[in-house]
Amino acid sequence: MQISVIISAYNRRDFLLKAINSVANQTLEKNLYEVIVVKNFEDKSIDETLIKLGYKNVVYDTSRYGERVAIGIEESAGDILAFLEDDDEFKPEKLAKIYNVFTSHKDISYFHDTREFIYNDKVIDINTNDLEIKNIIRFLEEITPHNEIIINPFDKRSSRLLVKYHGIVAATSLMAVRRECIENRLNLLKMINISVENFIPAFAAECGKLYHTGERLTKYRIHYMNSSIGFDHEGQIRVLNNYLRLVSDGELIIKNIKPKNPMRNVVKLRLLEARQVLYNLDSYTKKLLNYKQHLPSALKDVLELCAVKRNFKDCTFRTLFTIYNSLPSEKLKRIIKDIIR
Repeated sequence: MQISVIISAYNRRDFLLKAINSVANQTLEKNLYEVIVVKNFEDKSIDETLIKLGYKNVVYDTSRYGERVAIGIEESAGDILAFLEDDDEFKPEKLAKIYNVFTSHKDISYFHDTREFIYNDKVIDINTNDLEIKNIIRFLEEITPHNEIIINPFDKRSSRLLVKYHGIVAATSLMAVRRECIENRLNLLKMINISVENFIPAFAAECGKLYHTGERLTKYRIHYMNSSIGFDHEGQIRVLNNYLRLVSDGELIIKNIKPKNPMRNVVKLRLLEARQVLYNLDSYTKKLLNYKQHLPSALKDVLELCAVKRNFKDCTFRTLFTIYNSLPSEKLKRIIKDIIR
């Protein structure tokens, strides 16, 4: 059995060498894995490193993350596909763990580990003094179990578990999958703008059991160019544009997976939460993003989200907040704020 590691980069090159070297420094025997790097640029230092290491260098210009990953898969030969984004890193024992899990559990189709956080090139945790970073870590830790879990997609309870702990199916750099589970879906993957982290487990769930380990085997970098974290206005607009892409991807994935797939509600959760964020933006930002949605549609999203999350308190808040943001009069909004205070 061989593992193919697919590393993808688009425009960003600041951390790519660290990502590449982290894969080169694995404890797993070198003949048991190959590395394919798909990027939309040439870089003398990076390209020379790839030649030295004997890794495949594919230059392919597309903004679609799914297309870059699909191209990497087409260039690969491994039975197991592991993924790494350009700004993350594998810890030395990561590939050995993946290899052991897939060789010892023939019924497992999907692997996922737990992240270690790095910020400004330092390992950090929830005890950091930076409140903004602390809140990011707290959220990600709350949706991720810290023990070993094997999820049987055919168990009716699996959908609820995945909704509660949807960190099990988040962050592409934490994922590996059997090739056979997605190889015949590459044309569909090429249509995915950004939500590869939804696509991979969604189709893996139709192929076997989902495995998660509480071991922190991947370094997840928090930085100012994260695709899902916005620290300033420019970053926030980037994230909101990615929400638009996520909604489109989610609709495509839901349309193509089986009705009883336990990942359906997770994809739906992320899609609906993204639409909620977009609907509740101020009018200026909506116009900037060219996002249009009417109140009945937004309330329908809230009701669907309530059905997925089954959280009455969250449901009530979202309903009232959505109605409040739909009020045409700023004066009326101020009056309501004063009453609440």
